[in-house]
Amino acid sequence: MAGLWTRLSPLAVISMAVAVLIALRLLMFRAYVGADEAGFLMVGTGWHDGSSLYGDYWVDRPPLLLWMTELAGGVTSLRVLGLAASVLTLLGIAWAAHVARGPEAARWAAGAAALFGVAQWLGVARVNGEMLAAPFVAWSIGLVLRAVLHPRWRVPAALGAGVLAMGALAIKQSVIEGFVFAIALSLAMAVQRRESLRVVVRVVAWGALGAAAAAVVMLVAADARGTSPTDLFDAVVRFRAEAGEVIRASASGATPLRLLVMMGTWAVSGLGAATVLTVLLGARLKDPLLLATAATLLCSLVIALFGGSYWAHYLIQMVPAASLAAGLLAGRAPVRLMRRLAIATVAVTAVNLVIALGFEPDDNGQQHTVGTWLREAREPADTGIITFGQPNVLFEAGMSSPYRYLWSLPVRTRDADLSELSAVIDSSRRPTWVVNWSGLNSWGIEPGRTVQLLRDGYRKVATICGRSIWLLTTETRTLPTVPKVCP
Repeated sequence: MAGLWTRLSPLAVISMAVAVLIALRLLMFRAYVGADEAGFLMVGTGWHDGSSLYGDYWVDRPPLLLWMTELAGGVTSLRVLGLAASVLTLLGIAWAAHVARGPEAARWAAGAAALFGVAQWLGVARVNGEMLAAPFVAWSIGLVLRAVLHPRWRVPAALGAGVLAMGALAIKQSVIEGFVFAIALSLAMAVQRRESLRVVVRVVAWGALGAAAAAVVMLVAADARGTSPTDLFDAVVRFRAEAGEVIRASASGATPLRLLVMMGTWAVSGLGAATVLTVLLGARLKDPLLLATAATLLCSLVIALFGGSYWAHYLIQMVPAASLAAGLLAGRAPVRLMRRLAIATVAVTAVNLVIALGFEPDDNGQQHTVGTWLREAREPADTGIITFGQPNVLFEAGMSSPYRYLWSLPVRTRDADLSELSAVIDSSRRPTWVVNWSGLNSWGIEPGRTVQLLRDGYRKVATICGRSIWLLTTETRTLPTVPKVCP
């Protein structure tokens, strides 16, 4: 098997890796729409010059993510876009490894990227910001390596690396790995080889120019659609500081459990092994490439931990650097160790895939059930509010919301007394439907006069999956049968 592996050309290995990635990810398309997928689609397709950050909705994300979801327009198209992002991540990091260490590194990097790209426990069944940002990081790293290690096309490569690194940041504000890798590699090279100082200064300068130009273009384009730079700063920077404190203050018994699951996933998925080996070998060999990759991996891990919510899909940020690490470690780490780690990681990932695809219930089944019932009950002009979060319920129902917050965290952070929600319910824009999903006083929220407004203006018409559904008293609808089985 090892002989076959080395005889295969990098192109053959990369082609097989892409084929496996596509085939397995297509099997995941049957999953119900997730909350983030639905919410971003609602915000992206509804973005215009409106009353909030993105039209009539507000979300703490930069604009490139919303442009991409607007381009997708639907769930299947968005998942095709997510799959394309994973394929581009694989190709980009394989090229980066080839630039750095040659064909053998490219083989290992491609194999690792394919493996991470189908790892169900990383949340790859549904598209998220980390997945869409990953190819920007991968190709930015490749261009940094090209600019630093090869004099030809140095300036265009550095400019491109800066543009792509800013592109990743414009999808999710915590995806800074493109910048971290470039700075860490430049510092390591400058400290170890004084003659490299001029090269790295030039690369960093041109990269900074590319990043600045990309940022200006993004801000101008967003402002033209009614999203101002000051409002963006409030959403992607100031809000995250406020939300971090809210997350810490409202942590429940599920929070440490999610942390345990996330760290367990990191440990067994191959990300942990890539991180530990890269840090140890980088420190021992003083190899600038390994040191830069180790710094990037540690940065990604710290970001995932400091987010406070501990969702496993945060680990997708580590995939470009971890895949590059696999390529760089080939030929540097003991061959037997690399083979054993590869076999073990493939085995546990395969078991996870079989269980997830064949036996585990879809974790968005209840949202699908409630949303489907609402879609059958609604009339075309109906609107709705879910308390709180779960935008996939509204998406499944085909309804918009008069309340600008589609996720629970902005509610807990910016409308914890529900004064804004109460104002909406007490206005001419009041929703036709209200779904009480998790309780009006959950997560430390003080419902204020919202409860009385619901009692005065709405009547409870159904309970589905333990969630109460309320309809305006001034409206009548032909209600479908309440499903007897709840996922």
